[in-house]
Amino acid sequence: MKKRKPKALKFGVFKPLFLSVLLALFCYSAGFAEMTNADCLTCHGDKELEAETERGKTLTLFVPEDVLAGSVHEDLSCTDCHKGDKKDVFEDVPHGGKPLRVDCHTCHEDIYSAFVKEDIHGRGLIKKNPRAPDCYHCHSGHDILPMSSPDSRMSKKNQPDTCGSCHGQEKLNLEDNITKRNLISRYKASVHYEAILMGKNGANCTDCHSHHNILSSASPRSGVSRTGLADSCQKCHSIEAKSFWTGAHGAALLHGNNDVPNCSTCHGDHDMASLRSRMGDAKQWASTQVCIWCHGNSRMMARYGLDTTPVDSYMKDFHGLTQRGTMGASATCSDCHDPHHSLPANHPSSRMHISNRGPTCGRCHGKVADSFAMSFTHKKALQDSGGRVESIIRIVYIFIIVFAVGGMLCYTFIVWLWAVRRKIIRQRKLKQVRRMTGFERGFHYLLWISFSVLVVTGFALKFPEAFWVKWLFAMGMNETIRAFIHRFSAFLMTMDMAILIIYMAFAKRGKGVTYEMLPRKRDFTDFFKALKFYLGLSKEKSQPKYAIFNFAEKFEFWALMWGTLVMLLSGLILWFPKSIPAGWPAWIIGAARVLHFYEAVLATLAILIWHGFHTILHPDEYPMNTAWLTGYITEEEAGHHFEDEAIKKMKKSAAEKEKKEDKE
Repeated sequence: MKKRKPKALKFGVFKPLFLSVLLALFCYSAGFAEMTNADCLTCHGDKELEAETERGKTLTLFVPEDVLAGSVHEDLSCTDCHKGDKKDVFEDVPHGGKPLRVDCHTCHEDIYSAFVKEDIHGRGLIKKNPRAPDCYHCHSGHDILPMSSPDSRMSKKNQPDTCGSCHGQEKLNLEDNITKRNLISRYKASVHYEAILMGKNGANCTDCHSHHNILSSASPRSGVSRTGLADSCQKCHSIEAKSFWTGAHGAALLHGNNDVPNCSTCHGDHDMASLRSRMGDAKQWASTQVCIWCHGNSRMMARYGLDTTPVDSYMKDFHGLTQRGTMGASATCSDCHDPHHSLPANHPSSRMHISNRGPTCGRCHGKVADSFAMSFTHKKALQDSGGRVESIIRIVYIFIIVFAVGGMLCYTFIVWLWAVRRKIIRQRKLKQVRRMTGFERGFHYLLWISFSVLVVTGFALKFPEAFWVKWLFAMGMNETIRAFIHRFSAFLMTMDMAILIIYMAFAKRGKGVTYEMLPRKRDFTDFFKALKFYLGLSKEKSQPKYAIFNFAEKFEFWALMWGTLVMLLSGLILWFPKSIPAGWPAWIIGAARVLHFYEAVLATLAILIWHGFHTILHPDEYPMNTAWLTGYITEEEAGHHFEDEAIKKMKKSAAEKEKKEDKE
């Protein structure tokens, strides 16, 4: 029996299926080819068209008809960029319910490859960081303008605001590796942005950080790394950059020493400043400060076997003194030492080399002799003859000043004490009127001593660099001792004032003092009457006379009361800051600190000027009003200062006191 051969499949069996596939492909291709911008705008031309993102945010889907006009993509259609899944476009309108994906790398493959491979933003996108910027974050969406257009988001002028949408915050954003604050506001204060506003080619963000291959500043290959920054600056500042690399700072930086400065150390990073700029006729103090940051740091200098002698000597020289006093009236560090090509003084190319020093000084002083050019050095020149001569002169004059001026002060003080004693002896021979009791004088002594100690120990804390404070610390006073003396003196003064208040409230004479110290209307009239007399506008030929206490004494007394209260309250807060109630505001300690200091300044100046004049420097009192020592003034002096009624009261009070003492 013969085997039958299987029948060959005929085309007719698959013909219906084949024709169906061809028809579907044709319809699919034809349908997509027919998709135009007008078709897209059928939906997207609706101003109210919106959608909700995966995060629940409302997204506006309206697209103006002329949105591509003037952009770099104005010749493209919607489907050139919005590819999406073509099947979804037709089987499920609108396009499968999903936003159509935009793939910039279709046309910009080389840029996109570098962006996602190295750029810190691109790597964030690959890691699906939702905060990482995509192409449209920087270049915009439909309205991408040419870089040359002043309205482009990436133009020289607008680029800072574009980058500032992420990098302009006032707070750190370590999660996104944004480690500096206020970058954009600082950049807009720089010379770079100022140049851009003037139409010049100033550096913007991408000039330093690159475009699509931005690296972290910690990366050695970054254009803003410690070593890469000078290369970035070299694009515009080629001479300065080449000088830097061949100088001492640049050479050390290349060898891995990160203590040495680079461009941003001196000029700033985003707020780049030109140290050649001037304020009026004076150079900016900043051009000296940038050098002091390192060369004035004793710890850093000791690390490299150097010291701060150059800074110390410069600050004491004419150049440094004028810099400190006028903030830049003469040569700065960079004027004598090439700021970019900094070299040791013994290097033949250094401006401070012996062979080059004359021309360097001559830049300001004109042609100079060698003796002038060599007259100044930062070094400790005690070994040469000039250094020894200076040292001898300095020592000799220190001895002369100490013994001569010290002797003058001692002699003057002796003469002044003689004048005081003579006045007291003369007063005792005359009839006297009691001005102060023994208790009142004792109160005054303790007040004077405690107040003086408080002033010295308080200002020693506030002005630790003052020469007299350094003397105190050199003699053994440290912070523990200073604080104890200050607080103990505050306690003594407080107790002294408390006793005075009790005396004025309960003692018979104290009540009388309180009554006489109360402000009255006549105090104001007395003030203007005295002012008119001393200005020569009064018809009176003799000085005005007052009650037991005049307006000046009342003003000083109540100022003392007020000042003591303020100093006591603020001082207690500063002494026991942890004891303030939990409900008090946080600023209370800072406010107490400011109040304590300025009240101390006011009180000290008032004592020196107001009290010092009326008790010592006043012509009628010189060499001193001795009432605080003896308790008495002469009747002649009383008649010169006080009204008859006031003199009678003082005499009556003294008589009653003497009568009471006789009975006892």
